[in-house]
Amino acid sequence: MELVALAPATAPHFHPPQRTSSPVRGTVRGQTERTRSRSTWSASVAATWTAATLLRSPRARRRRPPHRPGSQVGRKATGSDNRYKSLEAFLEAQRESPPTTDPLGGPLTPYNDSPVDWIFIAVFRQVMSGVASWQSPLAFWGTEAYDGMLEVAHAQQWGRTLQETEDSALSVIDNLLPEEGKARFRSALKADKFGTELNAWITAAFFPFMVGKCEVEARSQEDLAQIPEGEAWNCAVKIEKCRWLEKSGCVGMCVGLCKRPMQRMFGEVLGMPLSMEPNMEDLSCTMVFGKKPVEWQQDDLRDQPCFSTCATARSQGACPKLT
Repeated sequence: MELVALAPATAPHFHPPQRTSSPVRGTVRGQTERTRSRSTWSASVAATWTAATLLRSPRARRRRPPHRPGSQVGRKATGSDNRYKSLEAFLEAQRESPPTTDPLGGPLTPYNDSPVDWIFIAVFRQVMSGVASWQSPLAFWGTEAYDGMLEVAHAQQWGRTLQETEDSALSVIDNLLPEEGKARFRSALKADKFGTELNAWITAAFFPFMVGKCEVEARSQEDLAQIPEGEAWNCAVKIEKCRWLEKSGCVGMCVGLCKRPMQRMFGEVLGMPLSMEPNMEDLSCTMVFGKKPVEWQQDDLRDQPCFSTCATARSQGACPKLT
């Protein structure tokens, strides 16, 4: 989820792309420890300012109903109560027997989130809960913070079709981006060298708290037709092992709550084509800015089966949350 303002404290420091005629090649790497320290301080300030702005804005207040942990938020009791009861029963079973391996049977990636990471996880979670009309009882800080956000994500797609799940995720992203910011993005950033590289840099620098370790990669004309022959644009981001996919263990949550809404937001709302290409064989993902995504009807992910570790997995056929 690539929001320019949100930055974790542990983000590596990168030099953003400059408007220049000479190509930028190679992978963007972290800088010296002193530079990292300055980057961490700047990220902390940006994190605190963004969280305060979001939570005090009229738009955020209007969409953030009071809630009780582990309950429906801002809703009257209706016939949909059974939906939440089944969700909570499912999540309770997950809490009692948490996964001990990743979806492929490998070791789980250890994470040590900082207080600034918790702030941004909380902001996403709070907006998500308003869309899902449900809040997790897990803590907003510490080792439960990310899991609490994932539980709310489960609520977003619980009992919904893939299209309904995508629409709900798009609402979350939309609520985090002011209209003025969208307009400025569309006018300032095009699918050229500068625009695509800047988006890749922002994603790799500021979003490891959401997706895990990632780095910027170069692309040539063989990958994107608009790149001049002989040049290389650093417009792709390789996520080494996606935290969202690893922790959720759910193909449907990858596609419905991340891939499809992000591609739609960038392409249709912000005017920046984005192709998100998750690899279910190693849990990695490649994001290519400036590249139009494959139409869903032709996407191989449509037939992707569930991971064997998924609590709602089908024994045969595609993941049920892809329909």
